[in-house]
Amino acid sequence: MAESTNYLLKCIECGADFFTAGERDFYISKGLNMPKRCKSCRDKKKARLKQDKEKVELQEILSTSPYIHVEKTEIPLTDSATSLFIIGNGFDIMHGVKSSYYNFRDTIGRQNILRFTLENYIRQKDVWGNFEDGLAYLDREMMLGTLDDWLEDFEVPDEDDDDFSAADYFAAQDTATSQIYILTQELPKRFRKWISTLKTLSLSKPVDDIIKMDARYINFNYTEFLETIYGVPHEKILYIHGDRRDKKNQLVLGHGHDIEEVFEEWYQTNKNRKEFQPKILEKDRRYDHNDNPVYLGYFLKDETKGNWKSQMRYDAINNTVGLIEDYYENSSKKTSEVISRNQSYFKSLEGIENIVVIGHSLSKVDYPYFREIIKYNKSSSDLKWFISWYSMDGLKKIIEFVSEMKIPNENVKLFRV
Repeated sequence: MAESTNYLLKCIECGADFFTAGERDFYISKGLNMPKRCKSCRDKKKARLKQDKEKVELQEILSTSPYIHVEKTEIPLTDSATSLFIIGNGFDIMHGVKSSYYNFRDTIGRQNILRFTLENYIRQKDVWGNFEDGLAYLDREMMLGTLDDWLEDFEVPDEDDDDFSAADYFAAQDTATSQIYILTQELPKRFRKWISTLKTLSLSKPVDDIIKMDARYINFNYTEFLETIYGVPHEKILYIHGDRRDKKNQLVLGHGHDIEEVFEEWYQTNKNRKEFQPKILEKDRRYDHNDNPVYLGYFLKDETKGNWKSQMRYDAINNTVGLIEDYYENSSKKTSEVISRNQSYFKSLEGIENIVVIGHSLSKVDYPYFREIIKYNKSSSDLKWFISWYSMDGLKKIIEFVSEMKIPNENVKLFRV
């Protein structure tokens, strides 16, 4: 029979017994005050305080917002031919579709190598919160830092050794950078498989009063719910990142960062770390004795003085660096290519007068598309923007977006759905 636990305290909120002798000893060792609430009540209190803080901050943003807030019914769309709708993932979510990247995460087993790679090799606190953006932050150090171990495991000798095997040499590099294969090959397959399962779980039509059959739509979602829920004709919709029903073309997925800027940010952040500094010994100043592969691959100023140890290792480090840097280019969203393919469409938007944004996060990865719309519009300074918002973070992104696009504040009206 299991031994009962002796609790030392009673929660002042729910009355439950809690706090063991082991917990007490830990608190004492850390110089902490004894808690008055059990963990469940402490968590609830933290959530309440966070919610109250967010409400105050939201009210502050709303009170200082330079934009007019309107009801959906106040959006003037009498002329559908001059109206453009921008549809984002929030549109699907408001129709009960479990289409957030957290939902994608939950379809992947905790021990799955793809999930492990995303959660351990992407240098973001919450990779799922800003999923595509995070793909630009694959950890160079974790991959290059394991190269020596893999060269040793595959027992790769120098290239002039009779036992040298090109197969083992490349296998060691491929294993060290296996995360690249997982993210560029396995992720798109798994992502598409998940997208194909998405369905609506709600019968409501929250934007039925503003959707117009004859308006034009740029749909950033891969799903066809504009058609199936509201009856918008297929020919009125540009599925800018792909249509899940089109099995011949790959869905567009990736980050939108300038890879040179991302590299420079990483380089400047890490260049002064102790492990990436030269080691010049007084007794032998001819060589730099730091043999760290990350240092050799990225921070060494004069490769002729590098502590490569062998020609094989020199080649392996530099080849692996090449594989890693190629990843950043291959994992980008290629927005310029998408824009090029749809150039005639963007040019055809010159007569648009009203733009309605529903459920789009206005993340920077999609800024180029909005710039293209504005660029070709014959009266861009007079364009009227009606942008939906849901949360405080959404309001902050709208403010940043309007500023970046140089949209006059008086041309922007916000609404909630």
